[in-house]
Amino acid sequence: MIFLLLLQFAILTPSLVIGQRVPQSRTPQPPPQQQDTVPPTGQDSLRLSAPKGDIETTIKYSARDSIMFEVDRKVVNLYGDAKINYGELTLEAAYIQIDYESNSLLATPLPDSTGKETGVPVFKDSGGTYAAKRIAYNYKTKKGRISEVVTQQGEGYIHAEVVKKNENDEFFGYHAQYTTCNLEHPHFFIGASKMKGIPNDKVMTGPFNLVVADIPTPLGFLFGLFPMPKKTRASGVIVPSFGESRAQGFYLSNGGYYFSWNDYIGTRLTGDIYSLGGYNVTMDNTYRNRYSYSGNLSLSYRYFKNDEADIERSRSTNDLLNALPPTQRTIWINWSHSPVQKPGRGRFSASVNAGSTGHQRINYNSTSQYLSPTFNSNITYQKTIQNTPFSYTAKLSQGQTSGGIYNFVLPDLNFSMTPISFYEVFTNDQPTGKWYEQFTIGYNVNAQNRLTNVRPATSDSFQGIPVTEGNTRADTISLSDFNQLWKNGRRSADHNFQLNLGSYKVARYFNFSPSVSYRESWTDQRFSFRYNPDSGKVDVDTTNFGRIYDYSANASLSTTIYGTAYIGGKRVEAIRHLIRPNIGYSWRPDFGRENFGFYQRVQTTASPTPGRDMFTLLPRVANAPGTGLQSRLTFNVSNNIEAKVKTRNDTTSTANQFEKVSILDNLGISTSYNFAADSLKLAPISLVANTRLFKIFNITFNSTFEPYKRDSLGRQVDDYVFDLSKLKLATLTNANFSLSASLNPEARGARTSGASNNLPILDEANRDPLLPDYVDFKIPWTLSFDYTIGYFRRNGIDTGNSITQTLGMNGSLNLTDKWKITYFASYDFVNNNIANANLQIYRDLHCWEMSIGWIPFGFAQGYNITINAKSALLQDLRLTRNRSARNRF
Repeated sequence: MIFLLLLQFAILTPSLVIGQRVPQSRTPQPPPQQQDTVPPTGQDSLRLSAPKGDIETTIKYSARDSIMFEVDRKVVNLYGDAKINYGELTLEAAYIQIDYESNSLLATPLPDSTGKETGVPVFKDSGGTYAAKRIAYNYKTKKGRISEVVTQQGEGYIHAEVVKKNENDEFFGYHAQYTTCNLEHPHFFIGASKMKGIPNDKVMTGPFNLVVADIPTPLGFLFGLFPMPKKTRASGVIVPSFGESRAQGFYLSNGGYYFSWNDYIGTRLTGDIYSLGGYNVTMDNTYRNRYSYSGNLSLSYRYFKNDEADIERSRSTNDLLNALPPTQRTIWINWSHSPVQKPGRGRFSASVNAGSTGHQRINYNSTSQYLSPTFNSNITYQKTIQNTPFSYTAKLSQGQTSGGIYNFVLPDLNFSMTPISFYEVFTNDQPTGKWYEQFTIGYNVNAQNRLTNVRPATSDSFQGIPVTEGNTRADTISLSDFNQLWKNGRRSADHNFQLNLGSYKVARYFNFSPSVSYRESWTDQRFSFRYNPDSGKVDVDTTNFGRIYDYSANASLSTTIYGTAYIGGKRVEAIRHLIRPNIGYSWRPDFGRENFGFYQRVQTTASPTPGRDMFTLLPRVANAPGTGLQSRLTFNVSNNIEAKVKTRNDTTSTANQFEKVSILDNLGISTSYNFAADSLKLAPISLVANTRLFKIFNITFNSTFEPYKRDSLGRQVDDYVFDLSKLKLATLTNANFSLSASLNPEARGARTSGASNNLPILDEANRDPLLPDYVDFKIPWTLSFDYTIGYFRRNGIDTGNSITQTLGMNGSLNLTDKWKITYFASYDFVNNNIANANLQIYRDLHCWEMSIGWIPFGFAQGYNITINAKSALLQDLRLTRNRSARNRF
């Protein structure tokens, strides 16, 4: 406001000059007006007092050295760290001139005492930021001329000799360079004589070529288009990559177009084409609604064409690893949907992986995907009813194997009730602590309709007993024959009741917990058997409804025993030992008795044969409860040992601080004894242990012991192995010991800290398995290993080939702050070979990077060398050479 008053006063005294002149030795006089200064707007000389509308808002300016007003010329000169703010416009420079008559700004650097130019002008407005040697700008017309400019547009930088800017914030560059390198002298750029930029939209050029390390290359085109949208997503062309396949020749892959329909949905339509025939089309849709749901739907169609002569040749060599698949057409669908959980609302989720049987054998991105035996799909809706103990789930499931076996559960319905108190249901009184107030009941029902295209041999369903009618061997059903699929399917409903009778203190230190369970199942089949002497087989009659049930009673008694030894050493204060014994008892009747109706004793042969009874107990319903009375006592005990030690930084402190250090996390033993069994009453004994030493080494051990002897045929006999004179307690049947360590725990935390991928690979599904997920150059080295040795006996007999032993190692090493090596290897001591190995080398090239991957052994054997620009904007600017399982077919 003071300046405007002075300006009005200057109209009466036009020769007045206000300000302090800067001495010539420190700051030179403002440069004369040059030819490239934006001309005046042609205002009338009688309207020199800034008429209404020329200045839209207050002009704020400042300078470190001095400010000089030339009122007669309506000019303000700012010297030293000059700054101007005018609405969205910001200008900083060593020298700035404001001309109110022409509505223009002029900014230049100034030489220091050594003659070096300092204070390069930096101009900011809604169109972007510009750094240049000279800036002339008309703040009324919003047009300008910038010399020797460097500006950032999106992820890219533009260097130009001269840039003109219009009122739409569009700029036009002469002798321009476009690059994603942020250096003043970039490592590479795309050079063009003319360039136009539209902020938050795109950069367009005329004929251009690529220049690397100041060396022009023949790579270029008649025009260039580089999108730089303000939003993170925009429609555009996806440039294909070139390669060679052993079976299908040269190819162009992953080329197509990306459609950004709106802020919520995007579609990626890509395809592959091969010189020897064949193609692949993929439509990948990604959708996201913040705070509601997100997902991806992908559909792929592949025509794989192969030479039949090559197929027969590969089969004749018996090389299963490199065997060529036949010509085929396949389709595959992937769908993943994840909702955001909200209280009181249902949750719909989906994970679908389904399609043609051979699709994943010719379209895979990793060894595990190629060798995966099954693919499962689930579509689920679940909901918990608010303010009630009830919840329900509806699910559709599908599973398929690489051998063409399909299993469906259409639908799978579940309704459950969380345990509720009898006392609270039948009374309105507050609990008073009575023992019967702890009684609770829980309920769950599950109904399923199972379909499969595999029709098993009828005899397999009845313990191998030959039947009069049915399939003599297993076969498959076509998926198009729905009637046969439905007939081959099974329907069932399972009801489960759980009655908990509370938990009670016994003798002050023991916890006693009884419970009762009941299960009832309804099925769509019930069998009746009758021996047919004419055919010598069993006739089977089937009805459409079957009912089975079973029940059991359980009780457990547990406690915790504490033992503490006070050491009082320099660091160790005490050692504590925790013992948690648990004894349980369970009872269940013999549901194999005929009065229950679940089994039928059937004659299966005309006359007895050695080693085989004439009669066999056959189940009359599917999933019948087990036979035999159970009166089982279970026993298990777990141990934990901890030490109380002084912290290392407080060994000399008067107020000591302590921490717990685990010596043995768990040492447990468990077994059971069935009083109702006629023989072999004692179950196998399980021994497990695990601990973590020095916060580095993880040790795990588990084993199983048999208490009974075996005969020469490997069958158990009712005679204990226990012999105290020979110090033999039981027979070891299997054991496993594992030792692992990580010498860089901070690296593991850094790797999962959410750092973004610095590789310009946007399509995760088509990522090369030889390339890394993320390269962290901040960790100087990492090393981890795991050693595993296992022992097992087949049917209790030591075959001599019952030991497995492997050693795995992986880590990384930063040779410099730019070079990094990662490695992985696994060695099989039994077969004396390297089971798996992987070596990767990375080189940070500032705005570029290089990666080398090598897998010397196994199915994924091959190598990959890639040099690429880091910026995702120029993700297709890369050179790749590879020979790997990815391009095997």
